[in-house]
Amino acid sequence: MNVLIRLFEQYGYISSQCRDALEKNVQTFHMKKGELLLKKGQLSGSLYVLEKGFVRGYYLVSEKEIDVWFAFEHTIMGSTYQMYKSRASLEYIQCMEDCIVHAISNQVLLRLYREHPELNLISRRSTEDYCLQLEQRAFGLQTMSASERYYNLIKELGDDFHRIPLGNIASYLGISQETLSRIRRV
Repeated sequence: MNVLIRLFEQYGYISSQCRDALEKNVQTFHMKKGELLLKKGQLSGSLYVLEKGFVRGYYLVSEKEIDVWFAFEHTIMGSTYQMYKSRASLEYIQCMEDCIVHAISNQVLLRLYREHPELNLISRRSTEDYCLQLEQRAFGLQTMSASERYYNLIKELGDDFHRIPLGNIASYLGISQETLSRIRRV
């Protein structure tokens, strides 16, 4: 069974008709390390599920890459601007390792929402989880010291933390690599 369907089923019941429709419309991509799933300004997008590998979402501002999220195996991801507002993406999604990614286009997913109402509940529950993650991230950025954010990230990610290059960790934490080095020495 497709990993996208398994993840959706964690949020609610999927009928056999809906499962068949999803399986017919999900595409699987084998991506190489460094390849982009999504580029800033891209209008058409997809909802992605990462089966294998690790990706990052980042913004490019004044030639500087700013990491905003990381995703590892069995994660649902995509550009919220594209999905919910049909606007151009603000971010890039880059494979940080060789990846297996399942994708369903936003256009097809919106059609499946109309045809299979159970997907609306699944989408709402998934979006709720995403909103909670965003609130936790905003809280941490506003209330925690750089050191607290660093140790919290280690706790949140467990073994996956060591897969992230230090420069990307510093960017995600909103600190310089020098500050990260000082934190790590303590």
